[in-house]
Amino acid sequence: MNGVMPERRSWRALWQEALRFERQAALPAQMALLERNMPVALWGTALTAWVCATCLAWPLQQPMAYLWALWVSGVSAVGWWCGRHLNGQIPLREGALRYARLLRAVWVMQGVSWGALAWLFIQPAQPASTVLVLGTLGGLTSAGLAVLGASWPLSVAFWMSCTLTTASGLLRVDDPVHATLALGVLTYLGAMTVFSYHTARMAQRSIDLHRENERLVGQLRDQTRRAHEARQLAEEAGAQADAANRAKTVFLASVSHDLRQPLHAAGLYLSALTRMGWQGRAAYLLGQVEASQAAANDMLNTLMDFSRVDAGVVQARMTPFALQPVLHRLVQELAPWAEEKGLALRLRDTLCVVHADPALVEMVVRNLLLNAIRYTERGAVLLACRRRSGQAWIEVWDTGVGIPRHQQEAIFQEFHQLGNPERDQRKGLGLGLAIARGLVRAMNVALTVSSVPGRGSVFRLQLPLSTAPLTDVRTTDLPSSSSLQGLKVLLIDDDERVRQAMGELLSDWGCWCEVAESAESACGLLQRFEPDVIVCDHRLREGRSGVQAVEYLWSRLQRRVPSVLVTADTANERLREAHASGLLLLHKPVPAARLYEVLTRLGERQQASSTTG
Repeated sequence: MNGVMPERRSWRALWQEALRFERQAALPAQMALLERNMPVALWGTALTAWVCATCLAWPLQQPMAYLWALWVSGVSAVGWWCGRHLNGQIPLREGALRYARLLRAVWVMQGVSWGALAWLFIQPAQPASTVLVLGTLGGLTSAGLAVLGASWPLSVAFWMSCTLTTASGLLRVDDPVHATLALGVLTYLGAMTVFSYHTARMAQRSIDLHRENERLVGQLRDQTRRAHEARQLAEEAGAQADAANRAKTVFLASVSHDLRQPLHAAGLYLSALTRMGWQGRAAYLLGQVEASQAAANDMLNTLMDFSRVDAGVVQARMTPFALQPVLHRLVQELAPWAEEKGLALRLRDTLCVVHADPALVEMVVRNLLLNAIRYTERGAVLLACRRRSGQAWIEVWDTGVGIPRHQQEAIFQEFHQLGNPERDQRKGLGLGLAIARGLVRAMNVALTVSSVPGRGSVFRLQLPLSTAPLTDVRTTDLPSSSSLQGLKVLLIDDDERVRQAMGELLSDWGCWCEVAESAESACGLLQRFEPDVIVCDHRLREGRSGVQAVEYLWSRLQRRVPSVLVTADTANERLREAHASGLLLLHKPVPAARLYEVLTRLGERQQASSTTG
């Protein structure tokens, strides 16, 4: 702030700024700042007046000074009382303007009153009176810089009224010394005017900075509030998504269970009918029924695979195995379907040996091949394997519709399908890739996709190579040729249709089959029947589980009879409980060949146990 004025402004503009409050936008803030110190300033002025009056009245023998001090105190009291009544209006523009005008009137009266000291009490014969008056006025006006500095019009009003009155009082004395002092007082007025201008400008900057800080704090609070609201909305959306996901899981479990029960019974009846040797149109119709049931079974098996992955009960059993037999078996399995669509399904032979779970790898590749065949209308599907960076990359290439880049992650979500708004069942349920992604995570390997819309896609499954000795890997156990003749089977199921169908099928296979709807009713059969194998539904009435029923029968028989659980349930908790029991688990609808295989194996185990015993 070099120079007298920091800005090049006309004297007329400065004079108007010094005399008028109306142009000051920060007037309410200035008055609020002054109002805090005003009571102390007014009463401090009154106290100073009494001290000055005492000095004049006692050493200088001028008792009229007490009347002057009483007048100054009265002016201070009036200013304090009026200020209290206008205090509540200061935050408003009009209220601040009234308060500013009141203060100017009060401090002009104070300035004139203090300047009157030079008129009333300076005596040429008493030099001490001049020293006392000028010293007091100098200290008072300096203190006024701190009190009134926030408002330049108030400072100028006080100093001009005080110094001009004082200078005229000094000039009243016909003395060169007092005339010189009057000139000094006027010079002091000019200096204090400049100082007060700079002080007011600094106060104005402080007020502006405070207002800017308040604005920024307000913005920060607003942003914080909006962020908090956004977080609450996100949490609510997350809770709703979790609730929807739980509802979806419960719905799938209920629907899957309710559908599997009649399909399971229907499959058992169809197996029994097939053995009756139908010919001609009856055999044709029976084949069509079996094909329809097989399609429904495939859809439900897909739901079951998804439920197992979603439940987290899939555990990878990593072992070294050769890829070629697995890939060859898949191509042989799916080649007829590809031929029906006019597609060529090709396999590029490989000698790679990988370290992974062979059953899970087979499920992943099967889903990738099924997805490729579904979405390819012409051309070919290629299954190949290549070595790259110490890994085996199983690749499924197709010449299908392709996948847009923004959809290449979404296709791994459940029930998400491209180009199937009509939900054509021939294109599946939209779960194949979701199941593949879940199985890949269980093995802790990678599955990626690259695609060009209109030209095709390639899915890559990355598996670690292995140099360890190969184990005897079979993804499914081959059925035994052992006969079931005479095998005693205890069947527990709360569905009468299932009991009847399975009872007829087992009897047709030569088994001695006893059926019961609960573990308690099965106990009544144990007096005349000791089973070799227990086949139990996993979800029974009254909230009982198959695991509980089997353990109850084991306790009554006092031995662990080979047992198998059959379930149509897809609920995560039920699946985890079944897998934790260690019992063999079959998912409804159970193919007759699979049931025959399992019973043969358990029967052999029971026979071996009895022989050993």
